Amino acid sequence: MQPIPGSSRAPRGRGFTGETVTQRRFPGARRGGKALGFTLVELVMVIALAGVVAVLISTVMSNPLQSFVDQSRRAELVDLAAGALNRMARDVRLAVPNTLRTPDGQTFELLAIHDAGRYRANLAGGAVRNDPPLCQGAPAACEIEVLSPGLDAARVAEARWMVLYNIGANTLGDSVWPPFNSSSSASPAVITPNGVGFALNSGVLTLSGAAAPGFRFKFASPQHRFYLAREVLGYRCDNPGTDAATGNGTGVIRRASFSSLASSYSYSAANSSLLVDGVSTCTFTYEPGTNARGGLITLRVGVKRQGEEIMLLQQVHVDNAP
Repeated sequence: MQPIPGSSRAPRGRGFTGETVTQRRFPGARRGGKALGFTLVELVMVIALAGVVAVLISTVMSNPLQSFVDQSRRAELVDLAAGALNRMARDVRLAVPNTLRTPDGQTFELLAIHDAGRYRANLAGGAVRNDPPLCQGAPAACEIEVLSPGLDAARVAEARWMVLYNIGANTLGDSVWPPFNSSSSASPAVITPNGVGFALNSGVLTLSGAAAPGFRFKFASPQHRFYLAREVLGYRCDNPGTDAATGNGTGVIRRASFSSLASSYSYSAANSSLLVDGVSTCTFTYEPGTNARGGLITLRVGVKRQGEEIMLLQQVHVDNAP
């Protein structure tokens, strides 16, 4: 069958479907005289709807994301403050009895225990044992028998002072702190003078140095307990507050160690290490206690970042039984 001239319809018969040439070459291009596809209005509507959906999703997700950021910041602040408090508490528990002091509400200092043990009253060249121990005059050696087999000779040699029954009173010879500690070998005291060296050999503790001969401890310990110390530990909170522009804390807490006994110490970046920064507030309050109960130090530290502040408080019992 031949196609009709001027017509685009293919002849019917075997192999022909009756579709136009345009429909066979471009399926779906036109159907019923209408163009198929997306119009500009439809595209604009889809874009608008997609924008609305995106805004809704971002609104729903922004609060949980902001909460996660805030929670992470709070956790970081808690870690900073708790780490500082735990470090301070650990050192407080290592203080020689009755040596912790607070010169002001933002500083506390203590003489740290390097080693400890029990002693036996010494003979000091005579037939009668002396308790408290007594050092003979030169050139005799000052020797004190030690009843603690676990003492390490190397650690003993590192010590700078020996403390025996420190009562921490503000009278001459009754405290480790100047001006109440005795710096003269002629005056009995609860702590050995500066410049005394220590050596442990076969259960005998030997005190040496120019200040050792003739020195005598002021009090005997009922438990025959002694302490060896090597350094003074101090904590200082500087410039606590808040920066109005950033909302961050402006203060720092520094930890320092000192190799001498002094009535006061200075703290700087050169002689101390940074414990925590961003400090907004900090106070150290110490109650020495009495013979019937131990002391108590209260540590308050606040850390602030971007307007978010965390404040922690920790109280540490201080065993002041000499």
